[in-house]
Amino acid sequence: MGHIQFPKSFIWGTASSSYQIEGSPLADGASPSIWHAFSHKPGKTHNGDTGDIACDHYNRYPEDIGHMKELGINAYRFSVNWPRVVPEPGKVNEQGLAFYNKLVDALLANGINPYLTLFHWETPQWLEDKGGFVTREAVDHFLFYSETMFSALGDRVKKWITVNEPMVYSFYGYGLGKMAPGYKFNLKRLFHATHHLLLAHAETCSLYKTFSSGTEEHIGIAENQIWIRPSRSDNGKDKETAELMDSVLNRFYIDPVINGTYPEIALSKVGKFMPAGFEQDLSRMTAPFDFIGINYYTKQDYRFAPLAPYFHQKEVPDSRGKRSAMWDIYPEGIYNLLKRVKEKYGNIPCYITENGYPLVEAGEPVIEDDDRIEYLSNHIKAAHQAMEEGVQLKGYFHWTLMDNFEWHLGNAMRFGLIRVDFFNQERRWKKSAHWYKKLVETGKLET
Repeated sequence: MGHIQFPKSFIWGTASSSYQIEGSPLADGASPSIWHAFSHKPGKTHNGDTGDIACDHYNRYPEDIGHMKELGINAYRFSVNWPRVVPEPGKVNEQGLAFYNKLVDALLANGINPYLTLFHWETPQWLEDKGGFVTREAVDHFLFYSETMFSALGDRVKKWITVNEPMVYSFYGYGLGKMAPGYKFNLKRLFHATHHLLLAHAETCSLYKTFSSGTEEHIGIAENQIWIRPSRSDNGKDKETAELMDSVLNRFYIDPVINGTYPEIALSKVGKFMPAGFEQDLSRMTAPFDFIGINYYTKQDYRFAPLAPYFHQKEVPDSRGKRSAMWDIYPEGIYNLLKRVKEKYGNIPCYITENGYPLVEAGEPVIEDDDRIEYLSNHIKAAHQAMEEGVQLKGYFHWTLMDNFEWHLGNAMRFGLIRVDFFNQERRWKKSAHWYKKLVETGKLET
């Protein structure tokens, strides 16, 4: 049996987001986010679960950092709850900032580098009441918040992510309505929010360059990417449909920040829903940034469906392959998307900023999670193959450290290396945690 070896400089980490783990969303001067409001509406989340307690990380972060240290990871990606820091327009909440100061200091004291995500979908409710990211005003509010964070933590945090998964925020929040703010089939809101999120990313990168002065300081964006294929590889209509969906779901969110253009095939369908004069922003969209994060979980196969609304498509699950509790399993997709970064986007440095496997518990706690280990092993091998072929992959962040509040799916869908009992907050290592610890220690994976 052989093995693959990652370089010693490779970054191994875990990822999380504030509303999913922190709990105490209104503590110490914080104001509500759209997710606090959304999850408290009847029928919006599984079993009516909310992030009111989640993993109680707000109070238990020293314990959780202890688990990170024992895992041996050298980086931790987390997000800041925007309305915890800016509870109303133009006002900074020092108590909210104090929590993130303590968190960053504790991470560094344990040899763990913080990778801070500014926006992981927690729009302040006060901003949503003004129209949220559908309005251009949101960009200015985001810049005020970003500058606050750079000023407060920039002396210690050297790796920043502006926006997490703008596509998921826009499509699930304004198209499908499954996530906050919960609008359905509102394409105008969807693509206005998309454009303003990407503009906020670019303006924040420009702002950050006025703060940074050293070679260790980097900023980027985390993009959800799906490997998209035609359902029938020999069907011309399916091929055209897959190309359209790739341009709408993937390239629409990367092309502007790298190339300063939206894909023409997508604009031909959705351009009329974009903000007036959006073209004038494109030259600013390519503000210098240092890396791109790829969040990868699955592939999707599309079939031409002439009676389906607007995009005339239907996603068809692949009956030939394996599925997780949520998606098709396709490790080749992570390789393909990393190669695309190299071949289509100038081979900029990149990270896998999320990759993970969902499990649903039906009765007894699931500790022997061999399916997760198989999934992770196969995806990490595929990522390594891309590195062997010249992709500048710098690190891998597992989603997630511990089971958490999984958005509209509530507490039912478990992605953690560590099991959380949501009744007593007990943390318990799964088999995958021990497996990941060994991988982090050795950088070696058996093939």
